[in-house]
Amino acid sequence: MKARRSVRSYLPRKVEQEKLNAVLEAVRLTPSRHNDQNIRVIVVRDSALKQQIRQQAETQPMVEEADVLLVFCATDRTDFVMPCGQYGYVVDMSLATGFALLEAAEQGLDTCIICAFREDAVKDLLHVPASARVVSMVALGYGADNSPRKTKKNMEEIVSYDRF
Repeated sequence: MKARRSVRSYLPRKVEQEKLNAVLEAVRLTPSRHNDQNIRVIVVRDSALKQQIRQQAETQPMVEEADVLLVFCATDRTDFVMPCGQYGYVVDMSLATGFALLEAAEQGLDTCIICAFREDAVKDLLHVPASARVVSMVALGYGADNSPRKTKKNMEEIVSYDRF
């Protein structure tokens, strides 16, 4: 977990299928509310398709540079609101994305989560049904950037006990 960092520049190196499979298996094993498993991960490796997606993602270069682009979709019950007022699929997709990021780091791969994109355009490019939601994307590959992980807040700044 401490090795994971957001990488925005990638080497033109292929991700081994075994490592990709390990990341996808981590996603498959992710917990979901009511065990709905309402997830579809689209693995995009086609260069032309990644180029088209990049145009819908604020032209973020890592979309195209990384060998793999993982697109996380909620497949159904996207209108379900939990008693706390949050959409359930957001929680499920956040967990799935997080599990993918951690397993990628375990496999020696670099990642960057991408949430700045035009959902409707990405859905069109990837033939995602209207009932599903594209929630996030993850650039996955071997980073060209060796910068250290960004500093995180101290524990006291993010944890409290019994009250806010």
